[in-house]
Amino acid sequence: METFLHAVTSVTIILLLTATGYFCAAKGWMSAQGKAFISKLLMNIAVPCMCIYSFQVNLSRELLEQSGRMLLTGFCSCVLDFALAFALGKLLHIPRRRLGVFIMMCALSNSIFIGLAMCTELFGSECTPSVMLYWMVSTTFMQLGGISLVRWSGETTAFSSKMLLRFLKTPTILGTLAALALVLLDIHLPTLVLSYGRYMNSMVTPLALLLTGYIIHELGVKNLRLDRTIGVMLLFRFVAAPAICVLFCALFGVTGLARNVYIVESAMPVVTQTVVAASEYGADEQLAAQGAAISTLACFVVTPVLMLLL
Repeated sequence: METFLHAVTSVTIILLLTATGYFCAAKGWMSAQGKAFISKLLMNIAVPCMCIYSFQVNLSRELLEQSGRMLLTGFCSCVLDFALAFALGKLLHIPRRRLGVFIMMCALSNSIFIGLAMCTELFGSECTPSVMLYWMVSTTFMQLGGISLVRWSGETTAFSSKMLLRFLKTPTILGTLAALALVLLDIHLPTLVLSYGRYMNSMVTPLALLLTGYIIHELGVKNLRLDRTIGVMLLFRFVAAPAICVLFCALFGVTGLARNVYIVESAMPVVTQTVVAASEYGADEQLAAQGAAISTLACFVVTPVLMLLL
């Protein structure tokens, strides 16, 4: 019961911060320009700084050398998620224009904007290295697999070498790789740099949740419709994906805090880039938008129940 109450409290805090973002959007205090600014600030500066700071504070070389099992767990989970989502989409005869969006919604979770905030509230800041290792695998599959499938659904060209190069140049990827290199080389940054990183780290969660609230307002709560495709996606996202993660955690011996973080991350809402990609490449943007909004709202109910099972 104590675990459940703690989870409810953590989820309530996140819900209030998200609601604040929704309120600011409804009042017109946050505009599309504000949304773009927050998104760019987070992904280009704050999150890379957070990676470096968190790895310096919470991760040792010895622990990192043992992270291969965690990366393998994330990789195998993503592969199976994509394969099962594709098979399920074909079984349900989902049209091509929706299929890529459906697969991406099922297979990939919002591991940064919602997942990091949720895990930090539930487990404390020491969970950040595990979150970032999960995110590294998840974002790789998103950039190279998920977005390619959405492009295929929109009947445009799919994977290209330019996409891989753009992925490798992403500030969040560069920040994570730099953080890993510093830990592996046992290099400790000066106190001044770490202090700056601490302040940037503190910005990520509240800004990400304000942004999430704006996105929900932008999508429109009144326009949400729970059809068969979204219903199946929710079952996959909140039941099948965590079960697959539990399976591979057991198979590769991932236990303790890392296991709990991975399971919670696997049960997070639809990654918001699904909406952006669907709009960009002519896939079913409405399906992506509704899936992102409904799954985000649903996770506030699912997470406390999930914590009871961990």
